[in-house]
This record gives sequence, C-alpha cells and structure tokens, in this order.
Amino acid sequence: MLARRWQIPAFSPAVTGSAYYWFYWALVAFYAPFFNVYLTELGLSGLQLGMIAAIAPLMVLTLSPILSAQADRLGKRLQLLRLGLFGWAIILLLYRFPTGFWGILLLVVFESILRSPTASIGDSLIARMASRYNLGYGRMRMWGSLGFAIVSIAGGMLWQRFGYQPMFLIAAVTIIPVLFFTTRLEPGPYVSAQERRPVRELGYDLGLVTIFAGGFLAGMALYSTFVFGGVYLEQLGGNQTQIGLLFGLSALIEVPVMQHSDTIVRRFSGAKVLLFAYGILCLSLIIHGIAWSPVILIVAGIIKGVGYGLFFVVSVSLINSRAPDEWTSTAQAIFGACLMGLAPLLTTVLSGYIFDRW
Repeated sequence: MLARRWQIPAFSPAVTGSAYYWFYWALVAFYAPFFNVYLTELGLSGLQLGMIAAIAPLMVLTLSPILSAQADRLGKRLQLLRLGLFGWAIILLLYRFPTGFWGILLLVVFESILRSPTASIGDSLIARMASRYNLGYGRMRMWGSLGFAIVSIAGGMLWQRFGYQPMFLIAAVTIIPVLFFTTRLEPGPYVSAQERRPVRELGYDLGLVTIFAGGFLAGMALYSTFVFGGVYLEQLGGNQTQIGLLFGLSALIEVPVMQHSDTIVRRFSGAKVLLFAYGILCLSLIIHGIAWSPVILIVAGIIKGVGYGLFFVVSVSLINSRAPDEWTSTAQAIFGACLMGLAPLLTTVLSGYIFDRW
C-alpha cells in the first residue's frame, strides 16, 4: 500500500516529451543568454569570449557523434543522457567561483564535454516517441521554446535587479526535473552487432547529407548572433531586460511556428519548408547587420525565431524518418555537430576578433 502511494506517476508520451523540453531549455535560458555579458563584466575581451565560445562547438563536433554512436551501439542512450545532465549541474554550481579567464575556460571545457551528447540523444528519443505514438514532434518541441522564452524574459528582469550570481544555482536546480522526466522516456531500440547496419550507410543517403550540409551553413550564419547578441544589444544602449527580450521573444515566436510545423510539412513538403526557413533566416541576419537600436535588434531576433522554428523541427523530423532506428541518435548528433559544432568553430574566434576591432 505504501509503495503504491509513493509510486512515480505515469505520464503520457506527449506530456513527457513536452515537459522534458520545457525544463531542459528553461535551464539553458536561466544563464546562457547572459553568460557572455557576465563575462564582459568580469573584464574578458571579445577575443577571449570568442575562444570560450569555441569550446562548446568543438566538443559537439568531436565528442557528441562518438558518444551518441556508442550509446546507440550499447543501447545506453538514457544512461549517457542522465550522466551528462548530472555532471552539467555540478559544473553550473562551480561557475560562481572563478573570475579570471583560465578558471572560466576550464569549467567551460568540462561543461561542454558533459553537455555535448544531451541534446542529440534527447531529440532522437522524443522524435522516435512522437513517430511511434503518432504525435506531432513540433508540438512537443514548442514547449522547449516556450520555456526558453519565458525564462529568458524573466531572467533578464531578475538579473537586472539581483545581479548574475544567483543564476548558476537556479539553473543547476532546474536540472532536477529534467532528470526526473528522463525516467519517463523510452530508451529506444537495441540492435545486436550481427543485425545492425553499418553506420557509414548514413552517408549514402543524399537527403540526410543535404540536411547535414544545411545545418552546417545555418550554424555558420546564426551562432555569432547568439554569442554576441546580448553584448551587441548592450552596446546599442540596451539593458538586461532588453537582452532577455532579445532571446525570449525570439524563442516565444517559435512556439506557434513549431505547433503548426507538422501541418505545414504535410501540406507542402519538407524540402520546400526548409528552403522557406532559410530565406527567413537570411532576412533576419540582414536586419541584424543594419540594426541601429535595441528595438530593431529585437525585431530581427523575432524574425530569426520564425525561421529557426521551422528549420529545426523539420530537420529533426526528417532525420529521424530517414535514419535507421539503430542510428537515430548518431544521425541527430551528426546534424548537431554540423549546426552547433563545425560551423560555430569556424566562426566564433573570428567573430571575437571582428568584435574587438570593429
């Protein structure tokens, strides 16, 4: 009787996927949009910001595909996901202490190692769950954007009033519900070595290769707007609340876009929707380049959110539908390596140099 009373409640797949995304992106929103502004207040230069920003893409590029492939081979996707989340929380708790470049750099290295496989594994498990139960993936993923939007806006107001020190503790605590909802995720299929197709078959699918290439080009275009967006807005005369609005409203507009993305894809086609998303992202970046006030930069961020919402959901869904079941985490990790690994790695340090010089 007592065991039944304290039994973990059951959640539907739709609730599980939505809640996981909500808390995962809420924890990111508590500190990531403000991290580089925090570092500039500690006295770090633009070049040092670029060097720090290059660490996470390097780990996504080199470690995420390897770790995700190993998780696919062994059928240990959930175990690796939980380990990464737990280690990530510990690093967040330590961020309060170092104030110099080398101490922060060391923590960023460890955070990036632990965090690198979490996004690709989580995306693959939830996208597979959506396919299995005939659910709209975009409708679950939109809760991550909504969580990011609300927390970014609220965080900007909070940190303007109380300073940046509490944000790392709050972000670390937010990992607890993320870990809880991993207990409700399905681990995905395990295929023995004798039955498993070779991973190189992913490279034979021209559609997958095209999506990976699109992710690489989009990453080159977008990553610097995330790393330097808050600093750029501050130099245009903005404040912490407007920094929160820059990231929050961009994520908020993703919500209706992701909610209706499955309907849009059914009406048109994945390829046409991706091309349309690329066009919207291009328009956003042009406005970024000519922005003369914080308000114009926020408008550019909103337009970017429309394009990114379509681009990301359609890409993840197409990858999961084309990749073999035993390699879905690996395929998502390769996409992530292109989008958030190789592309940012080629642009962050250069962007830091440009920021310092011009």
